Amino acid sequence: MVEDVRLALSAVRGAAHGRIMVIVAASEATARALVHSDARTALDRGLDVVKEAVDRADGTAVDVCLVDAPRADHALVAEYAGRMTAQGAATIVVADTVGDLLPGQTRDLFRRVADGAGRDTVLVSHLHNDLGLGLANTLAALESGARVAACSWLGMAERSGMVATEQLLFLLAHDRAKAAHVLGPDCEPWWTQPDLTRLPGIARMVSAETGVPLTVTTPIVGSGVATISTGTPFTHPRTFQPYDPEHHLGLAPTVVLTHLASRRVLRAVAERLGHHLDPDQTGEALAWVKDRAYRLNQAQVPDADFAAYLDALTTTTPTPTPAP
Repeated sequence: MVEDVRLALSAVRGAAHGRIMVIVAASEATARALVHSDARTALDRGLDVVKEAVDRADGTAVDVCLVDAPRADHALVAEYAGRMTAQGAATIVVADTVGDLLPGQTRDLFRRVADGAGRDTVLVSHLHNDLGLGLANTLAALESGARVAACSWLGMAERSGMVATEQLLFLLAHDRAKAAHVLGPDCEPWWTQPDLTRLPGIARMVSAETGVPLTVTTPIVGSGVATISTGTPFTHPRTFQPYDPEHHLGLAPTVVLTHLASRRVLRAVAERLGHHLDPDQTGEALAWVKDRAYRLNQAQVPDADFAAYLDALTTTTPTPTPAP
């Protein structure tokens, strides 16, 4: 372990804001699996490694990750989080390694660890998304004592991933009231207010580089954001939106054609494609859209396909003049 510490420190020595992380098994199950001991013995060994690392750090921050903390004895986690902080650890990462927490359990865990570890301990949430609760659990942790939240673009991580950076950042930055509800009314989380209009572009770049797809239903950065496909949201868009995509994300609203289209929606798409339909043409086109969607099992009609249909619908074939 001493050699591992030396190697890690040498890898970042001289780097601006260099950090290393000491991984420590916190639960009985992970202690047996990782270091073949009980949890307290594993935590004692981890404390020794932290001491070694801090003594050799020379300005490099030493963080500690307590693995599988939710299934550990919370009092034991709090005790060693405080002791490791007193030894010089910069942050204590509380990891839901298997992604099994519910939001209420997350609040209880972080409150108990924060209370037991003391005010000097900087807790970090690292919460996986196996149950689809990564974002909800991260918000619960921030409400309950965590001062740092681990996240990743597009939620990339082991298995089902973890909380997505773009979702967490947007939620904490687009609405001061929501941020105050999570972080407290006196918290000022930003040195510089984030430019949220950059989120869609960065997400597309990450998706292109990694192959992780952006779907229609991906929150904040998916292809369905800022789209309208049904009648009432078309006529009253602000009533049916939790935020203004154009104001916050720089995404202009787009009307898309699906099997749920109303006459107004269909005419709006047709006009965007350069066609002005009369009532009879509108009815005929709407019947074509719904038939196509159900026949092909594809809800959205691509603009190119609809434009080709409209070209045929609106082209008037001259009636031949009888020969004299």
